[in-house]
Amino acid sequence: MLKDYSKIDPIIYAEMNSIVNNKISHAYIFNLNDNVYAEDMIMAFVKEIICSGYEAEKINSICKRIDDGNYLELKKVYPDGLWIKKEQLDELQREFSTKSLESDKRIYIIYEAEKLNKSAANSLLKFLEEPQEGVIAILLTNNINLMLDTISSRCQTITFSKNKVEDFINHYKIEENITMYKLLFSVFKIGNLIDIDEEKKVFFDNIISFIKNYETKGIKTIFYVKQYFLSYFNDKDLIINFFKCLILFYRDVLGEKINKKILYFDDYKELVEKVAKKNSSNKIIKKLNILINSENLVRKNLNINLLIDSMIIDMEEIYG
Repeated sequence: MLKDYSKIDPIIYAEMNSIVNNKISHAYIFNLNDNVYAEDMIMAFVKEIICSGYEAEKINSICKRIDDGNYLELKKVYPDGLWIKKEQLDELQREFSTKSLESDKRIYIIYEAEKLNKSAANSLLKFLEEPQEGVIAILLTNNINLMLDTISSRCQTITFSKNKVEDFINHYKIEENITMYKLLFSVFKIGNLIDIDEEKKVFFDNIISFIKNYETKGIKTIFYVKQYFLSYFNDKDLIINFFKCLILFYRDVLGEKINKKILYFDDYKELVEKVAKKNSSNKIIKKLNILINSENLVRKNLNINLLIDSMIIDMEEIYG
């Protein structure tokens, strides 16, 4: 269980292992930091707490039930829409007010805990202020700065380190479509393969198609961009991610010019080399500046039509 992560993240492992083997607090906040191992490690931590003292056969049985979502002494709370609501916390407290049927340790996990609305946070606060014996709260968040101080002060905080994209690739033993997975991790902040749907794969295909067409057909592709944006990139976040991916591509191209390792577009080494050979360093830097500026303007809610017109003009001037 937990020992499986001793080499993956030795610092967090040591902290969790110390808790399990010494004194368990009544409440923890885990600052996930978008770490791809975090939730798996936390579930291993939960299993260690629940299974402490049991024989191997019993441990295996409990672990399977936890994985299947059938263990009665473990409850999970997720946002209902945009928020975690008071009714959810009230229901949790009612369930935990009854006598435990299976264990002297009961755990509840609140996902995206920064989304507790005001009344839910007050409900949780009362739960934390008067902890029941054997009840352990685990709050998960990627936005610890949004957590209420009154709640944070009553919990022990454990902060995961931020992953590098290589950690993600190695963790899932990804050997094919490496570029796509790297971009989806870095740009969409996806840390779990099950969250990668067909729509995101289509997004990636469109990025590659745009790069290939622009670098071979130039301004003809740029004029097509307007319709391209209106038909597919009809969401502000998607447009921002479009620019982020292009920026990462041209950074790889610039790296190729100075003999640095390709960081993201591993599967498109020939394309990176071709674009690097075709463009001077000065032109690549100009393209990067245009893309970075365009991304910033989208964030400032500039009219998309005006933005694309401006980008067309700027990119036309440096095509070559």
